[in-house]
Parts: sequence; structure tokens; C-alpha cells
Amino acid sequence: MALLLPSRVAITLLCFFLVSLGRYQEATASAIESSSSFSAALETLQKQIGYDFKSIDLLKQALTHPSYSQENNRALSILGLSSAEASASLRLLANNADASASSVSSAVADASNLSICAAAGKRLGLGAIIRVASGTDASTPSVICTALRAVFGAVAVDSGSVDTAAKVFLMVYKSGLGAAVL
Repeated sequence: MALLLPSRVAITLLCFFLVSLGRYQEATASAIESSSSFSAALETLQKQIGYDFKSIDLLKQALTHPSYSQENNRALSILGLSSAEASASLRLLANNADASASSVSSAVADASNLSICAAAGKRLGLGAIIRVASGTDASTPSVICTALRAVFGAVAVDSGSVDTAAKVFLMVYKSGLGAAVL
């Protein structure tokens, strides 16, 4: 009997190990599938905005909410908003050098508008790919808009050019902003 007990313990430990290994492999496969799905979403987004990132990490950061990581989209969002406002103003004044200050102000307000921004982000499907902590709703307008603005900021940093970010902004917003801006 004494010889059987160690064999039973060994078999039990072996079974435990195999079950644990199976769970590990399932978790790893799920993480790889999730990562693969995220990578595919990033590829799709780059095609939608007409810009291929040299540093995909910038795009990942742009799609990372502060609830998810300290390396998040806040700073990129500030740059992106500035780029959007400047490009809306420039576009208006390039089309009409005599535009009034109130027209320029209105164009900036449209470029900054949370509802318009969130609608543009939803058209791109950002709500499905923004990384947020559990308990944070990635589909809220402010989360989507912040991420979209951060994408513009990431384009500016990646390209080294606010002009490139402005082109992406105008392409994304072409159906969402008024004729005064575009």
C-alpha cells in the first residue's frame, strides 16, 4: 500500500499539471487571438484614415484610455485637438481669405464639437478598439472623441508634421463637418 500512495500522488500531480497546462494554453491562445484581433483592427483603422504608422505603438497609445494605462492618450489628444482646430481654420481661410472672425470661430467650434467628433470616431469603429479598464464604457462620446483626437496627435508625432495630421483630420471629418470648414 505504501508504494501505491506515491504513485497516486504522482498521478494526481501529473493530472493537475496537465489540467493547468491546458488552461494556460487556452488562456495563451485567447490572448493571442485577442492580440491578433486588435492588430487587425489597427490595420483596418490605418486604411480608413489613409495613414500607415511607422510606429504602431503611437497608434496603440492613442487608443489607450487613462483608465487602462498610465501610458495613455491624453497628451496625444491635446495635440490632435490643436491640429484639428488649426486645420479647420486654415481650410476656411484658404477658401475664403475674407472670412469673418465669427466664421473662423464657428469652424473651430465645429472641429472641437464633442458630438461631431464622437460621430466621426463611431464611423471608424473606435468604440470597439479603444482599450479601457473594466467598468469604463468605451462607447461614450467623450472616450471616443478623446481617442480620435489622440489618433490625429499620433499621426502628427509619427509623421513629424501637423500638416499630415491636418490631412487625416480633413479626410475623416469630410462628411461630419459643415461646408464652411470643408
